[in-house]
Amino acid sequence: MVDSHELQISAALSPAHSHDVGDGGLQPYARVDFETSDPAQLRAAIKLPRTLRPQPNGVALRIAVQVGRAPEEARDFMLRELPEPAELTREAGVDSHIFAYRIDDSDLARLKAFRSELIARKSSAQSSGQKGSISISVRPQACKASELADGPVYFTTYLRTAETKDYVALARDVDLRSIAPDPATVAGIPRCGS
Repeated sequence: MVDSHELQISAALSPAHSHDVGDGGLQPYARVDFETSDPAQLRAAIKLPRTLRPQPNGVALRIAVQVGRAPEEARDFMLRELPEPAELTREAGVDSHIFAYRIDDSDLARLKAFRSELIARKSSAQSSGQKGSISISVRPQACKASELADGPVYFTTYLRTAETKDYVALARDVDLRSIAPDPATVAGIPRCGS
């Protein structure tokens, strides 16, 4: 369930979400192996309209895994803000701004432990012929710097790994209003500082 102050900005790594996939498609992620990729090198970025901004200490990276018919298991890892990356400067416009993040040092060990659990589950699932899937989403708790205009509220998410070396758009120009489970979700985003 999405709280009224939390925008789920998903960037699922599955063909079912290909309508939201950025210009580079999923091909840059073909080289990424979740089992060996260095989580300390993982970076996420979000382009938001200037009317929205993430709340301090309110951004998490969610990794969700489903194996066979078992329920999806998801874990959130805190992200810490970084300066805007030079390679994304051209992405921001007059009406938008970029926020970049890395996994918080305090969550790196937890992420590595979760990855070890997943590797063990994958091995067990493969031996029984089950398949699995993984999705990654950036989950900011956002606030309104000013009132949102009527019409679309576009955002873009990016991910950079040691393998991709550059930020790659995962979900480009997705309208928040089109994916919010309830129109009140967008309307209920609090004003910044309140």
